[in-house]
This record gives sequence, C-alpha cells and structure tokens, in this order.
Amino acid sequence: MGSTLPLFVLLLVAYTGAAQLPPSMKTCKQTDPDFSGCLKNALMDSRPILRQGIPSLGLPSIDPMHFTQISIKDTPDRPVFLNLEFNEADMIGMGEGIVDTLEMKPGSYNMKAHIHSGVPFRLVGPYKADGKVLVLPVKGEGISNITAPRLEADLEMTGQPVERDGEVYWDVTDFKVNPHLEKLVVDLTGLYNNDKALADNTLKFLNENSGEIAKELEPAIGEALGASFKEMARRVFGKVPYNSVFPPS
Repeated sequence: MGSTLPLFVLLLVAYTGAAQLPPSMKTCKQTDPDFSGCLKNALMDSRPILRQGIPSLGLPSIDPMHFTQISIKDTPDRPVFLNLEFNEADMIGMGEGIVDTLEMKPGSYNMKAHIHSGVPFRLVGPYKADGKVLVLPVKGEGISNITAPRLEADLEMTGQPVERDGEVYWDVTDFKVNPHLEKLVVDLTGLYNNDKALADNTLKFLNENSGEIAKELEPAIGEALGASFKEMARRVFGKVPYNSVFPPS
C-alpha cells in the first residue's frame, strides 16, 4: 500500500530554527517567483535525509513508517467482504515517492500535492482477518505482505495562523490523504489454521479480484497516513515560526 506518501512531509521538517539542519537541506523564500516549484524540488532533494530520520526533531525514518493499528471494516451483505486488522505494521517504500505537483501560495496556510510511488508500496506486519469470499468464510491470523505495484495520492494540509510571544505559527488543523490503488498482490499467512488448499484458493481469488480489495483499503490507509502526517506537522509548525519555515526574503 503512507511516501511514496510521506514525501509531502519533507516540507514539514525541512526548515526549522529549533535544530541544526543538514546543510544539504534547501529552503524556499516567499519572494521566489516559482515558490511552489522550489518547494517541490526541495522535497525531492531531501528524501535521503528523511529516510534516515531527523533525531534533533524527534522524527524517525519515514521508510519504513510504523503504525500501531490499521483497521478495515467492510459490510457483511456483499458477496466478498473482508474485515482486516493490522497491528504493529510497517508501510515500506514511502521514502521513494515522486512529487508530481505541489501548490502553495506564499503566506498562505494551505498546501496541496499529488504524488506517486517510485517503488512498490508494501504493508507488512501481523494481521487478523474475518470475512467471506462468496460462500466461503475467510478467517486467519498471521503475517501480511500486501503490495501495491503503483500508488498515487492527493494530499492537502490546512490550518490557520496563531500568534504566541510575538511570533506567528501555522496551526495545522487537518491533513487529508486520498490514496488511489489500482491493484494489489496479497499474501497472508495463517489462513484457515494453515490449511494450504483453502488458503491457496482464497489468495488466488483475492489476487484475481485485487482491484475491489484495493478500493476497500484506500480509506483506512488514507486515514492512517493523514493522522500520522498531521502529528508530524503539528510537532514542527507548533514550534517553528512560519517565517522561519518559509523565509520572507
């Protein structure tokens, strides 16, 4: 299946007066005639640093990105439905994303971007499943390895200015992530108490119909990534004045 998606977060951590930044990190002045283009290039250039993490800001590596829990709840009145719960799972590949477009007006508190994965995007970790494929119940508990050969996402970060001690900060109030998955490669161990015949047939069916499964996963992935990105953004923009993040001149 979060950077790939987190490339958008590069902007959130690239500029701060609260810590010494690597000299390779690029900043963009509000007076830059191509402000959005500059930010887009800054995100791409900063990928290696974000993959390593920035300890001075308390930010771990974005690849892999760890999630305590991701839940997918489906409706049981359909021929195929799956309830999936992932615990202590990792999203892998988020540090290799490509920023296609980025829009932000200097001095504003709204940023939009469209990105796509530069490598296959994977969700790996313990899972529990409860559902139905046609007339066959689907139950299992084991390790998931769900791969999206290609992922695209629209991102939007919004907020408002807030003044403290004579400085203006960006109060990030929302971070929307709308992912788009075309298909998946699904591998789940532990189905049917490791009954190989039943498990193989179920996985074959799921992979042959992975487009439908992908649509079911999109909202949960978007919610998990949005919550994570919002926390990162608030942690940085709540400490760093707006004009330190985006120098006026």
